[in-house]
Order: sequence, then C-alpha cells, then structure tokens
Amino acid sequence: MPEEIGSTRFWWRPPGVFVLIAGYLLLHLLLRGYFSPTLSTDDMFENVFVQELKLGYQVRQPPLYEWMLYGVQKVFGPTIWSFLTLKYALVLCFTLFLYGVARQAIANVKLAALAVFSYVALYQIGFNLHEGVTHTAVLLAVSAATIYCFLWLLREKTVTAAVCLGLAVGFGMLSKHSYVLVPAAVFLAALSDGHWCRQVRFPMLIITGAIAVVVYLPYLYWVVNGEQALVGSALIVMREGEQGNGLARIVTGELRLLVSVLGFSVPFLPLVLLLFSPALFRGGKAKAADPAKRQVGRLLQRTLLVSLALAFVGVLFSGAQYIKERHMHPVLLLLPIVMFSLISHRRYSPGSVKVYSSVLALLVLSVLGIRISGFLAPDKTMCGGYCRHMKPYEELGGKFKALFPEAKKATIVSLDEYIGGNLRVTLPDARHIIQSFHPRPEQRPDCFLVWDMGDNGAQRGIEAALTSSGFMRDKVPARDLILRSNQIDVSWPHLWKKDNFRKTTFGIAKVDRDAEICR
Repeated sequence: MPEEIGSTRFWWRPPGVFVLIAGYLLLHLLLRGYFSPTLSTDDMFENVFVQELKLGYQVRQPPLYEWMLYGVQKVFGPTIWSFLTLKYALVLCFTLFLYGVARQAIANVKLAALAVFSYVALYQIGFNLHEGVTHTAVLLAVSAATIYCFLWLLREKTVTAAVCLGLAVGFGMLSKHSYVLVPAAVFLAALSDGHWCRQVRFPMLIITGAIAVVVYLPYLYWVVNGEQALVGSALIVMREGEQGNGLARIVTGELRLLVSVLGFSVPFLPLVLLLFSPALFRGGKAKAADPAKRQVGRLLQRTLLVSLALAFVGVLFSGAQYIKERHMHPVLLLLPIVMFSLISHRRYSPGSVKVYSSVLALLVLSVLGIRISGFLAPDKTMCGGYCRHMKPYEELGGKFKALFPEAKKATIVSLDEYIGGNLRVTLPDARHIIQSFHPRPEQRPDCFLVWDMGDNGAQRGIEAALTSSGFMRDKVPARDLILRSNQIDVSWPHLWKKDNFRKTTFGIAKVDRDAEICR
C-alpha cells in the first residue's frame, strides 16, 4: 500500500519523525538530569577513566566512548549532563540513520516511520537504554551509520560513499568488539545475493578498509604496545560461567544465545506478529510495489539472518557462555525495519497500524511513569533494592568538602566505583583512584579513603570494603598511617516518607599521602 508523503499527517513525514524522536529523547534527558545528579551503572567508572585522555582504557572495551566523553566534559564538566548529552546525541544519530535505511526499504512513509518508532518496543532500547548504557550508545550509532553508508556505496559507488563507510567501520571497531558482526553480516549478505553482488566494487572497498584501519590504529597500537591479549581477554569474559566439557559448554551457550535473542525481541516481536499476522501469513501481495525498495528490503532481511547465523556459529567455535540480552544489539539491529519491510509488501489492515501505534504510545507513557515513580519514591517497591541512580552521593560530596576542605585537591581512593565516579562530580579537581583505574601518579598534599559502610546503621569496616572492591588486603594502611577517621550519614529523598527513611553511612579515612594505596 504505497502512500505519498503529501497525503500523510505531519507526524509520519520526515520532519515530524525528527520532531517526535528528538522530543522523546530530550524529555528523557531533562527528566533524568532534573531529578538526580547521581551517576549510575557504567557512568560512574567512566567518570574516573576520563580524568585523562589515553589511547586505551580497558581491553574489554575500545576507547571511542571515553574519547567522546572527554571532549563533552570540556563543556559540561564531569556531571550527569555530560553523560546525558553524549548518550542522547548518539541515540538521535542512531535513529536518524535507521530512518534513512527504512526509507530505502519501505515505500509506505507511515510504515517507515513506524519501523523506527518500534525500537521503543525493544526492552533493551526502550527502557534499559535510559540507565547504564555507555559504549552501547556508540555501537548503535555507528552500526546504523554502517548500514546506511554501505547502501549508499552500493547505490552510487562513489569515493565519498567509500570514505564515509570507512569512517563508520573504523569508529565502529572503536565502539565495541561485537560491532564486527554488523559489517561482516551486511557484506556477506550482499555477496550472497546475485543482484547486490554485482553492485559491489572491490576497489571502493579497499579505500573503505584503508580508512577503517587508519582510524583503528591508535587503539591497536595501545593493545600491542601494552602486550594486551585482545582476543584472549574477550574469550575469557565470554566464557565466564560454569565449566564443563566442550559439548556441554556449546549447548549451554547456544541455548543462552537463543533465549537472549528471544528476550531482546520482546515485546516488539509478539506485538507485530499478533497485530499483523493476517498480512504476514495470509495477506496477498501489495500492488505497485517498488522494485528498488523490495531489493533493499531483501538485502536487509538477508543481513539479519546472516547476523543470527554468525552469532550462533561464533558461540559454536568459541564456547562462549556469558551471553545476555544486552549483547544482542548488533545481532538484531535491523529487526523492526525487516519486519515492517515484509509488512509493506503485503496487504495489511490500516486498523492494525492504528492499534499498533496506540500500543507504542502506551509503552512510551508507561516507561515515563515507571521512571518518574522511581525518581520520586526510590524504594524497593518503585525502583528495586539498589536504586543506585537516586543514591545521594551529591550530599556525600558536599559534607565531605565541608568536613575536609583540603579534599578538593587531594588524592581520593574510592573503594567502590559508584563512590569514585560520583565524588568526581563534586570534587572535580581531586585525583580519583578506583580499583580498576589509577591515573598518572601525581603527588598530592593529602589522601583520603572513602567506602560505603552500608544502610540504616550497618558498620562495614575498611578491610571488608577493600576486599569486596577488589583491592588486596595488604593495601590496608597501617594504623600509624591513618591520620583521622570519620563517618558521614546521608539521607535518601522520598516524596512522602519521612526524612531518614533510608540512610547510608560512608566511612572516610585520611591517610598519609605516601601510603601505597595513594600512589
């Protein structure tokens, strides 16, 4: 059912799609920044990492996200606003590139828009993305850019398109190691299709490859120079879990991959199958289907299938078991576009579009409601037991500075990554150390150890905190090196419960600056 742009409402046309997406992302950005300045999962240790600009930070994750965050913090400082601005800018790029891909595969402007809106119906994107996503935001943006630029190169075969694809691939290799699935899948899909194979120009791909290698070289140099075992480290992480013989590991890994694929797809896939099943399984072909768009749709379908095949083959040969839903972004990147591409080539009911659009709107409102309730009432009922994004680290930082004014320029060793990242928000000029990152040794006049003693009167000591954080027990400063000890109590906010409904105590020890742990 092709539909002309001029006959559709504003919200389905390209400007309307942009306004809806940008407005949705801006709303979540402002809500998070307004309700809590606390850095939550992943953001907290990234805030410690980017005290310095380095070629690499950790073998398990390439450094593009840290490089970008370092630049953004030159404007916004080490605050929640730097993280939110970077993340939602990347997600906006992701959706716009995907919309460009959808328009090439789907003739109907409503369905093309609906395909992109449908990413909110994937739990890992529609909900989980708003808390605890760092490198994945970069992965999404560069993966969508890769698909878009690859289609551009196949269509126009120009040097400009080859350069853009090379930049996308190079930046993709610097986003997450799993990104490699995206260019591999789309390239193999094109080679396996007679029409698209004839469009491939290998001299252009050589240009693309050369640019990608140049972009990736700084991180590769860091890995080689640091004698880091990149592949080995990745396999160690992915093989984490139960030990067993080879067959048992493979079966376990494949089952976990299957469960993760299905889990990542909900609630989107069940909704589409429920509402559009007549069109998908019993409907006739749509009239006046655009051959060019049908060919692009076929390529994307094949890319999705190749991505799934590569993932299952990868588990087969690697024996990976540490497989989660949150790892499926590069595997199922094209799922909504592929599904609506299939629907666009069949006769479907306009009523299904209306019902599905209403369900998407309801999902968006539900996510907003859940998030706002967690901001207003950070208890187990509203946001779970940890509720880390509402922990009052800002109050800790304020009381810390008032109690120890010299802490502003001191070395601060946080025995918890959440403490370290959040203390950098309120103490940006201090030198912050966590177990996984030690910045360049700079002699500071003072040194402090900070740890979480627990909630509501718990009294966890420094030795227990050191052990649970990964520091060795022999790092505990000798008694004669501990110059002063204090405790700071901070109260959690709540809309209707009385003050101190939940109280967290932090321990602070001022130690001799020459103590080993402060170096």
